[in-house]
Amino acid sequence: MYGSSSAAGSATTRAWTEADQIAFAQATGDINPMHMDARVASRTLAGERAVHGVHAALWALETYAAAHQLERLATLQMRFERFVLVGDCTTLTIHEASEQNLRLSVAVDGIRAMTIRAMFAAERPPASPVEAVPSAIPAEPVTRDPAALMGLTGAFRLPDPEAITALAPRLAHAIGPTRVAGLGGLSTLIGMFVPGLHSILSKIDITFTAEPGGSSLAYAVKRFQPMLQSVTLDVQGPGIAGHVEGFLRPQPVEQESLLDLARLVQPGVFAGISALIVGGSRGLGATTAKLIAAGGGAVCITYASGADEAEAVAREIRDGGGHCNVVRYEAARPVAEQLGSMGFDPSQLYHFATPRIFRQKRAPFEPASFEEMMRIYNYAFYDLSLFCLGRCSAVTAFYPSTTAIDEAPRDTLEYVMAKTAGETLAATMAKTIPNLRTIIERLPRVRTDQTATIFPVPAAAPSGLMLPIIRRMLSTP
Repeated sequence: MYGSSSAAGSATTRAWTEADQIAFAQATGDINPMHMDARVASRTLAGERAVHGVHAALWALETYAAAHQLERLATLQMRFERFVLVGDCTTLTIHEASEQNLRLSVAVDGIRAMTIRAMFAAERPPASPVEAVPSAIPAEPVTRDPAALMGLTGAFRLPDPEAITALAPRLAHAIGPTRVAGLGGLSTLIGMFVPGLHSILSKIDITFTAEPGGSSLAYAVKRFQPMLQSVTLDVQGPGIAGHVEGFLRPQPVEQESLLDLARLVQPGVFAGISALIVGGSRGLGATTAKLIAAGGGAVCITYASGADEAEAVAREIRDGGGHCNVVRYEAARPVAEQLGSMGFDPSQLYHFATPRIFRQKRAPFEPASFEEMMRIYNYAFYDLSLFCLGRCSAVTAFYPSTTAIDEAPRDTLEYVMAKTAGETLAATMAKTIPNLRTIIERLPRVRTDQTATIFPVPAAAPSGLMLPIIRRMLSTP
């Protein structure tokens, strides 16, 4: 959906689609899986596929160019503050539009995601030639060792500007197709070269130079700050020169191996356990499955997405001599139709199903988010407990709560409310449902993909938390 106006304070909207992702990736070569692969994106800070920030910025400038002159554009500053996700509808607002200055913002549901500032001038400074020998854009993003970033230099050939010009034709007419290609190349630089695979684009400060010839973009790392995980690069390309900043985003958390976990348990100590582990493909669920299997118990793990990850956990357990089944399960759907034929009678239930916890908030309280968390954390726990009791005479169920109830981290209101309600539900179920025992534990921040942050935050290892809980689950009340 599009709409536009030339007055300051006016707004224009756009909904971002799968086709937009593909078009920009093809035009620039930036195929970082954070933008293109839903499974990989789910393990990043965005939680879902993120729209290329430069694409959103080019759209903003293209929209502005529909009613304003941009031929005298001299400097351009872009600040990428929040992720825009595929499916989001962005709103462009013109805050200032004069002969000397331009200020735009792009927001999602009223929350600013990007700020663009520009200045105009009658003349542009001369361009310096790109002296580095350019390479081709790689078929996959480069994985960089942070210790080797400082002083890194290079250059790469930009794709033919025709494709990106088609995405922003008015902007290309105003500043030239090669400059637009150079701007698109800044996304490729961060997403494919430096930092590469594990990257987030943060800032762009560009001066438009004269003689926009050439077809390559050169870069040099000028600063890397390990504590902040931030990298600053000098860049030079066709008609552009300046600085780009990005962050090294956290890499996916490596799961503890069965071999390492087996050292923590005695053989056969969990031989009497048959455990249904909901959300067992990674994180706490995967660790719990491996610990029980290492101790001789039988496990069935479920997944909502990421079948390959679930099968990898099961394969590791089976290769180690253990027993593990895999079943797909979605908390929003009835239990019986999904688990009724699993051929497994669980005496224990571990409920690790979870939506995205740390997400971009768009209001102090989001009812839809709260309802989603209630459904997954609480309604599903109740239904699963009854389902297990229908297959086994007595069941012990683990409800993982959170120390966030006491700490109330920022932007976790819905999470805290749902978990508080869940504690009451689990305790009441144990009192009122015969042969059901519940264990409730407030867990601290755990080292998982869900809790990853750019700036390191202390987090516990899953095994250290879960092994005592598994022993409690086995003990007689």
